[in-house]
Amino acid sequence: MHGHCLLRRRLHPLTCAVGLILAGSGSLVLADEVSDPLLADATEAVIDGGQEAASSSDASPDATDQDPAAGRKEGSLLTPPTHLEVGPVTLNVTPGVNVLVEIAIDQLNRILTPFPNPQVRTVAEASTSVDGSAVYLATSSEVPITLFISDASDPNHALSLTLAPRRIPPRELRLVLSDPLPLSAQISAPVTTPEVRTNAPAPEYVERLTEALRALAHEELPEGFGLRPARADESVDCGQAGIVTRPGQVLDGQDLRLVTVLASNHSGAPLEIEERACRALSGYETLAVAAWPSVWLEPGETVELYLVVRITPPERVHPPRPSLLGAESR
Repeated sequence: MHGHCLLRRRLHPLTCAVGLILAGSGSLVLADEVSDPLLADATEAVIDGGQEAASSSDASPDATDQDPAAGRKEGSLLTPPTHLEVGPVTLNVTPGVNVLVEIAIDQLNRILTPFPNPQVRTVAEASTSVDGSAVYLATSSEVPITLFISDASDPNHALSLTLAPRRIPPRELRLVLSDPLPLSAQISAPVTTPEVRTNAPAPEYVERLTEALRALAHEELPEGFGLRPARADESVDCGQAGIVTRPGQVLDGQDLRLVTVLASNHSGAPLEIEERACRALSGYETLAVAAWPSVWLEPGETVELYLVVRITPPERVHPPRPSLLGAESR
């Protein structure tokens, strides 16, 4: 038999439909016209769907028993990942500009610096150690850590970092300079041979050269040096096509001399001054070279070129050997 549902109090049709499904099949008699045709269609669909579901259940009660895998999600057979890789973080840094980055708390973090001999300055309660150009840092506090990292020979240019400890895996931070340092990064390594000896220890000796060149760039007289005009024979040759030098100034020290010349690009294209190829003439032994303010010259551009030299000892002066190639050209 079909049951009947009479809606005289404007009950929701779905309420009556659910009741008929639970009681069995039935039909619906509306005492008042339903104002929403979509609601009426939905009511009939619920009743018809309930009857079809009941008949389907009666026809195959053991359908799910025949296929135990029925209804299993397709992705449930995929193998879950076995590990998670967290790579290093590369930061473009500029001296004087603070960079905020997260590190791991209660873990050892590693910071690779662009300095050969870094030093760390901080007042935070964190442990730090230096190994080569790497800085290792650990903290057990969630308080942010602010520190400055500079090269031991150039404390005037420091990188500023604010480290925020988080519950994350250990971090490796790689610091890359956005721009070369104004002077110290351009100073070439001392051009010396194993026979050259100096009374000062190596670190102090290199810092002495760096400070002298920095003073020249700042238009200052380094301590212990006297200024005079350069002689005509106190010239510099870089052996580079398109680069022309003109003598300028010489600063005499106790055991060193600083030679300053002008280097110009006389070619029609940008050129990079090969600092290591530049040599002072007139019996000088070149120890270090630096171009200021840049090693790159546009056509017609001029920069200053600084050389740290000393007079070649007599025992190291050898007579020149005529070139065979030069003889053939003549």
